[in-house]
Amino acid sequence: MPLLLVITICSFGCGQSGIPVEYVRGVVTLDGTPLEGATVIFSPKASEGMVGAGRTQSDGSFTLNAQGAKPGAGTTAGDYNVTISKVEMPEFVGISTDDPRYGTPEQEKLEQEAANAEPTVIVPKKYNKAETSPFMAKVESGSNRFTFDISSKED
Repeated sequence: MPLLLVITICSFGCGQSGIPVEYVRGVVTLDGTPLEGATVIFSPKASEGMVGAGRTQSDGSFTLNAQGAKPGAGTTAGDYNVTISKVEMPEFVGISTDDPRYGTPEQEKLEQEAANAEPTVIVPKKYNKAETSPFMAKVESGSNRFTFDISSKED
């Protein structure tokens, strides 16, 4: 009976299941300064591969996560186009029912401004699309580390 228990446990917990992924981490800077809150996406150049994404921390660092893989696992080995984006939505003051502006034309004006507000693009648009981003990465077996320096100047 103990042998059957060991075989059963190993069939569920031993070995690797699914697609093997490689650890990927890196740093993103904007004009040499760490960029917090940016989204980094690795898109495979070929039909093989797995899209991976991460979000930068206050020091600009990110860890890539592939869909279906455990957090921080990275992505599969291969060649990738890398896109980086960051937009910020404007902040608006909420008007509660006890605010004297509640139900006034001023509230309507603020709500209209919020509805029409455009996000502020922090990372130039050329870095947002695989077709225009200058960044590429080759993920290899083992640990992978990349640095991407973004220029705020549009070319």
